[in-house]
Amino acid sequence: SIPKGAEQLVHQVSSVGGTPLAVMKNEEILGVIYLKDVVKSGLKERFEQLRTMGIKTIMCTGDNPLTAASIAKEAGVDSFVAESKPEDKIKLIKEEQALGRIVAMTGDGTNDAPALAQANVGIAMNTGTNAAKEAANMVDLDSNPTKIIEVVEIGKQLLMTRGALTTFSIANDAAKYFAIIPAM
Repeated sequence: SIPKGAEQLVHQVSSVGGTPLAVMKNEEILGVIYLKDVVKSGLKERFEQLRTMGIKTIMCTGDNPLTAASIAKEAGVDSFVAESKPEDKIKLIKEEQALGRIVAMTGDGTNDAPALAQANVGIAMNTGTNAAKEAANMVDLDSNPTKIIEVVEIGKQLLMTRGALTTFSIANDAAKYFAIIPAM
């Protein structure tokens, strides 16, 4: 709950994407500290690139709705879930998977580990906790939440290579039969 008398300061800090931290002594408010996650430069453009690839971005955060909305707008994500707990993240992933979607998740905290394990592709940040790294399918050494762009591009290349190898293998097998049958 918001300490009495600090509502306006808390609202001000939240509305600009900060997390308010009230400092009190003996029930008296001494001040409100403004904590803010820094949105990496170029992140908005990377999320736009994801959109053009047909990838929807959803930010799940423990922040209050006002702070989450401000950060989501600044980062350029498609939607967000505020005050998100580990079970909320898993629920969201399962809902998307039930719709037949492939879900990729990036995270760095112990609270992200269950969702990283549930996702089709879990990418833990290198700066993250051991629990997140153990639960994920891969660890991003650059700790870049938009690394999924490279993962998708590499996946497409692998599929094309696999298709080419399969075609070559079938053609090679067919050529053997055409060489063996006339010889017989």
